[in-house]
Amino acid sequence: MLRLVTFGGLWLADDEKGTVPLPQKALFALCYILASGEAQLPRDYLARLLWAGDQESAKINFRKMIERVRKCTADGWPVPLDFTASTAGLSAEPVEADFSVFSAGPEPLSRLRAISKLLTRQFLDEPNLPPGLRAWAEKQRSAQWEIFREVSIDAQAAAAGRPDWAIIKDSAKQLLERDPNDVAIRELLVEAHRNGGGVNSIARYAGGAEFALPVATAVAPPAMSPELPRLVLLPPPEAEENSAYPARALLEDITISLCSLRTVAVVAPYTAARIRQDGDKIAQLERHSISYVIDTSISSEGLFVQMIFLPSDNVLWAERFSLRPGSLASHRKQVAQMIVAAIGSHLQHTEIMLADYRAHPEVYRSYLASSQHLHRFTLPDVRRARNAFRETLRMRRDFAPALAGLSRTYSWEWVLTAQGESELLVQAEETAKKAVVLEPELASAHRELGLSRLYLGDVDRSLEAFDRAEELSPHLADAVCGYADALVHASRPADGLAKITKAIALNPICPDDYLWIAAGASYFLGEFHQAISYIDRMGDSSSARRLLAASYAMAGDAGKARAHRRKAQELNPHFDLDKWLSVLPVREQWQKDLYREGLLKAGF
Repeated sequence: MLRLVTFGGLWLADDEKGTVPLPQKALFALCYILASGEAQLPRDYLARLLWAGDQESAKINFRKMIERVRKCTADGWPVPLDFTASTAGLSAEPVEADFSVFSAGPEPLSRLRAISKLLTRQFLDEPNLPPGLRAWAEKQRSAQWEIFREVSIDAQAAAAGRPDWAIIKDSAKQLLERDPNDVAIRELLVEAHRNGGGVNSIARYAGGAEFALPVATAVAPPAMSPELPRLVLLPPPEAEENSAYPARALLEDITISLCSLRTVAVVAPYTAARIRQDGDKIAQLERHSISYVIDTSISSEGLFVQMIFLPSDNVLWAERFSLRPGSLASHRKQVAQMIVAAIGSHLQHTEIMLADYRAHPEVYRSYLASSQHLHRFTLPDVRRARNAFRETLRMRRDFAPALAGLSRTYSWEWVLTAQGESELLVQAEETAKKAVVLEPELASAHRELGLSRLYLGDVDRSLEAFDRAEELSPHLADAVCGYADALVHASRPADGLAKITKAIALNPICPDDYLWIAAGASYFLGEFHQAISYIDRMGDSSSARRLLAASYAMAGDAGKARAHRRKAQELNPHFDLDKWLSVLPVREQWQKDLYREGLLKAGF
């Protein structure tokens, strides 16, 4: 038997010999003939569909294609195409297309499984799809989704006397991703959820489809109305997910409740799982035009859920829930309602931001690209970020997030150069003030204002700004991180360490500056080995060489202290210990004395 695969790729497979090496245009022709239901079609007609341009060129190309097809036959391959002088049609070789399940099939539930599996990809999702077939292919896709809807409704009656409601539920989620306003499908989803249906049932049947699909095939986003924003609920990583059934059941309840919202289109669970597994999640999220990400993870501390507004990479809300036996299981519905209520509230609060993003998508993309440079705490990256933020501001002068980012580059350069250049901090403060005036509710703007004031030595007003940033966005890890830095400089290293520990918990794969701040807090608490441990976790610890040398010196390892001192001096040969300590903004003298002691012991 020959099998034609048209979803998630296009190829013809022979059960015995493998993939038949037909040219792609021949596969398009075979697909069109099979879908049309005609045994033969005129060659000239197919040539016009398959090749753009003048008719004579199309005929010539069609003849060349026929030669290649006949060569496959001569090489012993089974070929289901046959040609006469004027027609192209099917040969005696039996062939079955994956899309045949839309026109006929087994009993409703089995048919629904097969269709649901196919529609996690897109029919003829090929970059080289001929222009003459594009409108036809789109019409086929629309018809396939309509058949999927009809079969889902028909399958409800078949499921009534059987325990397998899971496929009904998963299919309803897929359909609501495409059309969130389909009232009949929303009612079907609620009914299926009420009658049972296992959590993550797609995983049970996804691998058993008759037409196997390559693992690397990307999920194609369905066509849908552009008015509603798209939201994806990313399940916990597989290793975590298997350890906590109550959490999986809770996520199922959340998904069902989100599908009932009229203000957002929820990405189907199968697609969400594929995005979670993808090596480049950001690219997949952008490809699917997703505005909101509900990210989840499971640890010994429980289930962690956070809501991210993707255009500005802003954490809107986060919470941790206990997974103790009997706790989550007994209060699952209430927890799900609380989470969905929080998500719904933040959807309303970000309507203006979303509208602004849709009006200026290029500005947000530029801003996100600029922010990527701040993931590494080095002078070259900071200066690259500054140039990138300036480019964003050339597109839109009043874009407050870019002003906040620009302010951070000035503050960080002051730290990294350690030359005490007050002009950098004045620029940082003025830029942050502009961001605050433009967008008073922007937590990152207050965070940068607090950072610049901290290094200017105005510790009290710095703490006020960080307090405001945390008040506006208690789960914004960067704001919590900045607050921790301010507390360390305010001679409260224990409070600072507690804050930075919270920031790292909110952002486990954190930038290097988080670890540097944690190391500084540890140093001033006399935990020198702990300080060394934090610095060792940095992706690029070159910026923390002085602190690392001082920590080794205070821990009694003079050899390593001198080695890191030499490396620090190579990076910044103009470093002046007395000058730097004179401008270092700390509230109490004991901190300067402790840092001076470590640096002197290291040989600075």
